[in-house]
Amino acid sequence: MTDNAKKSLEELRRENRLLHEIIDAISEGVYAADKDGTILIYNRAFERIEATERQSMLGRKDTEVYSLPPMSNLQRRAVLQSKAPLLGQCMTYQLYTGKKVDIVYNSYPFLENGEITAIYSINRDLPSINELLISVVNSFDRSKSKNRLNGTSFTLDDIIGVSQSIRQSVKQARKIAPTPSTVMIYGETGTGKELFAQGIHNASSYSARPFVAVNCAAIPETLMESLLLGTVKGAFTGAIDTPGLFEQAENGTLFLDEINSLSLPLQAKLLRLLQDKRVRRLGDKKERKINCRIISATNQSLYEMASKGSFREDLLYRLTPVILHITPLRERPEDIPVLALEFISRFNKQLNLHIKTLSPELLELFSQYNWPGNIRELEHAIESAMSIVENTAAELMVEDLPSFLLKRMFGNFASNVNTSTEVERTAAIQLTEYLRQCETDLIKGILRFNNGNVSDSAKQLGISRQDLHYRLRKLGIKSATYKPSL
Repeated sequence: MTDNAKKSLEELRRENRLLHEIIDAISEGVYAADKDGTILIYNRAFERIEATERQSMLGRKDTEVYSLPPMSNLQRRAVLQSKAPLLGQCMTYQLYTGKKVDIVYNSYPFLENGEITAIYSINRDLPSINELLISVVNSFDRSKSKNRLNGTSFTLDDIIGVSQSIRQSVKQARKIAPTPSTVMIYGETGTGKELFAQGIHNASSYSARPFVAVNCAAIPETLMESLLLGTVKGAFTGAIDTPGLFEQAENGTLFLDEINSLSLPLQAKLLRLLQDKRVRRLGDKKERKINCRIISATNQSLYEMASKGSFREDLLYRLTPVILHITPLRERPEDIPVLALEFISRFNKQLNLHIKTLSPELLELFSQYNWPGNIRELEHAIESAMSIVENTAAELMVEDLPSFLLKRMFGNFASNVNTSTEVERTAAIQLTEYLRQCETDLIKGILRFNNGNVSDSAKQLGISRQDLHYRLRKLGIKSATYKPSL
């Protein structure tokens, strides 16, 4: 065997070990069998679900270890018959050990040269789904604002900005709020979509009732249906009576954030709910009327997704009778100073600081940066700087930003001005060091002129004595060095 062949073989072995470790690390049960039913893969999570050991399962036929009526419901046989993935399926079966198992599974065919040679499944047992459901519902209760009984923190008056685009968005939101219309809020990540949703709710006739928010991208697909519809006791092992989000938002507002992340099967179920205005909890025999306003949000164009087949057109039109667009921060730079001062005021209270403003250099840097994370990224940048600044500081400066933020911002600035050489990019990154050296030289010159007198030097620099002491400590300058020798 050649050296290259040995190397390739070792790389394949390493990749195989890595994949098996990943499969064992995930929380869902992973199972695979060849088309004849010989079990090939059986991860640790599935050991927990079925209360067995993989060594007693690997290499055995599925018909030997599983029994369920009828046997045609076996995942492998169902996929072989349909020749297509089976998604969101429920199944109850008994293991050869006598253990009864309830699972929700997705099964997929594995094709080689156009032929199905194996079937693999991703499984979650219903008791763990129920535990996760209870945890999520409880987290909604804990996250409700203590400031307002309806679960919100903000009104439209809390939206900050002086730009024409943000004022127009607020004006449009005020017109939308009194109507019962379903609203779609479109904007990039971090632009404040939920803030607008809360503001619309609080300016509407629904304001006295709950505002319930759910991030569709953060909830596993197997849980989302239970979360939306609710469950009844006995629906599956460990199930309890739990109202779904539609019921929790009765006569109020249900906010579906990142609705673009919903799978097509869930989109179909959501469409049915919106059309019928009725909900049937999982395991229940009766339907319940629902009455809540729907506000949804997306950071992707649903029209483009619909044209590609990844979002249902009928659901799209159901959700978009009214569309509110929020402009990204990079397109309204005049809002940056106002927002920055608001965040400074907030973190002054939290961190017991007394920052009053941004230095001109930092404000210029913020204005040149394109803020891919929008307002949320600006907030985090301010918080990061204020977490490490001296507690005597009165001004937030470029050098107060963490180095990783500076590199990110200067790198962005360099690309915006089309810096093409490594020298230019390095110069841009080192701007903060240049500004620091200029400040050092100026302060040393003033101290030398005033024979080391801090009060006189502070007056000449136009800053307070306390601020100059802070800068001396930060720059490592000792005023005594410039006092005349006796």
